[in-house]
Amino acid sequence: MCVLATLPRAIRLNIMPTKPKNKAKNTHNSKESLDIEVGSIHEELEVPVASELVFRKIWKIKRFHHTIKKRDLLDSPEFRCSVNGMTTFWNISVRFWKGANGKKVTNPLVICLNLTGSETEETGQARVRFQFGVWNAHIKHWECCPIASVVLNLQNTKELLSVGYKSLGVMERHIDPDKDVKIMVKIQIIQSDEEVHSLSQDMARLMVNEESKDTLIECYCDSENKDCEKTPLIVHSWIIRTRSDKLATRMEEQSDGKNKGMKYLLCLPEYSYGVVNELVRYIYTDKVDCADKYAAKLLPISIVYHLQGLKGLCERHLIESLTPANVANILLLADQCRCENLRKAALHYCEGSDEIKGNVHMAGKTLAWRVMEMVNPDLFMEACESIGSSSSNLDSPGTPGGSWSD
Repeated sequence: MCVLATLPRAIRLNIMPTKPKNKAKNTHNSKESLDIEVGSIHEELEVPVASELVFRKIWKIKRFHHTIKKRDLLDSPEFRCSVNGMTTFWNISVRFWKGANGKKVTNPLVICLNLTGSETEETGQARVRFQFGVWNAHIKHWECCPIASVVLNLQNTKELLSVGYKSLGVMERHIDPDKDVKIMVKIQIIQSDEEVHSLSQDMARLMVNEESKDTLIECYCDSENKDCEKTPLIVHSWIIRTRSDKLATRMEEQSDGKNKGMKYLLCLPEYSYGVVNELVRYIYTDKVDCADKYAAKLLPISIVYHLQGLKGLCERHLIESLTPANVANILLLADQCRCENLRKAALHYCEGSDEIKGNVHMAGKTLAWRVMEMVNPDLFMEACESIGSSSSNLDSPGTPGGSWSD
């Protein structure tokens, strides 16, 4: 979840990144001052599938309120990402909006990702995908912004380039007991040649190539695809058989002659065109384009048709997208699909949260929690225990600091 704030019209922004100053002599005092005000960066690596390395950099801003109050700008220490003979250097910067009176506005912040230099054996284009997040210290979970993507010309340079920015509201839940704030950025660098010639991209080209396709998929047209009959979903039967035995058993030989060249018919009348289109995309490429929209609908399908990779993809996305408003629905879905990892993550997300407690309280219980209490009382009680109450009639008459609703 990205915490965006509504901004007054009179507010303006100058987000030109500032090149980090040359490092002074490493005296003890200067290093201590840097640590206090700027904080530190540490690195984690994520490898969701082979050849797709994701760098996760976490910037801890120490004594957050004190630091941003006394500074007009803030730059993180520089960090490095190296992949396939190419090294890029980056930093994260904090800039401030300015109000009509010319004074800085300290909340929301403007978080910028800056490329500070690159070293490469071969120049060329690369696609950079990045995502910001802020650590929720109350429930120990990252609140993430949507993923953004840019194409850059990478060459040997020390020029500073601002790649992108987000407006980020920092609330009390983001301040840890040491009064620090953690800001995360995930970076994935995909060189164009590598991307063009990857197996996933080759399969994506095969998916849109009408040659040798022999199977028509029938599904219902949803509100967003009312004209889906004009663009029927046609696939290769051998790919369906290779990817899912369960789906293969639903293919029937086509004998009515309505669709020339179609040898098989795969009837999926219970699913919408949009959902089936993303299912087909996953079957061909191992990817889903609209995970935000379809992950919750694709997860049950992955269980029914034994698509373990799709199950893992949906679980990861749903875990990353947990919010107080959707945790009840995701918990119900996880229990229904018997996805233990997702179920544990949702329960852990509920632990000790006053915001979620406000949603579960009898007086202001949201629809999803009421449904859970009726259809799955055992799960509801387990969630209540995680939140901090052993019954559905929670003690507190209200939620400090407000509540969330569907």
